[in-house]
Amino acid sequence: MNEEVVKEKKTSSWMKELIEWVKTIVFAMILAFLITRVITPAFVVGPSMEPTFHDRDMVIAFRLAYWRDLPKQDDIILFQSSLADDRILIKRVIAREGDELLINGSQLFVNGEEIDESYILEENFYGNTDITVPDGSVFVMGDNRNRSLDSRNEEIGLVDQEEVIGRVVFRIFPFTQIGTI
Repeated sequence: MNEEVVKEKKTSSWMKELIEWVKTIVFAMILAFLITRVITPAFVVGPSMEPTFHDRDMVIAFRLAYWRDLPKQDDIILFQSSLADDRILIKRVIAREGDELLINGSQLFVNGEEIDESYILEENFYGNTDITVPDGSVFVMGDNRNRSLDSRNEEIGLVDQEEVIGRVVFRIFPFTQIGTI
């Protein structure tokens, strides 16, 4: 009888371990799905978003933020660029489809209203743009306007809705600045 009890304990111990392994694998698969389909981690490269973000900051973008709509003005987005081996870029949305945008020197107007941009690094920046943003596109700029390659430049241009990866919602590095955006 003792042998039967020992065999039962071994079998139940083995089954418990198998169940724990299955739980761990399922959890890892769910986590992998979330990371690849719901959020996207990315590193900020260069000074174009200073002072909001700095070179080598790590951010998380929520991929489902725009599945029904375009980004809103002032949203910070990640988008796919054909520049330099399809790099992922991070910029701030300045104007949306249908918006009339005028950049005259250091003044920025959207739909005739001057935009107060307390987040930019320098008040004086260059630019001469007069455009109505076409359907399905957004106009983006970096917060460090004098060191940003953005929609003012033909290499980047307007960002098409299909190029938008997601809305930046969280900074995870450096750890001293971890938190929501």
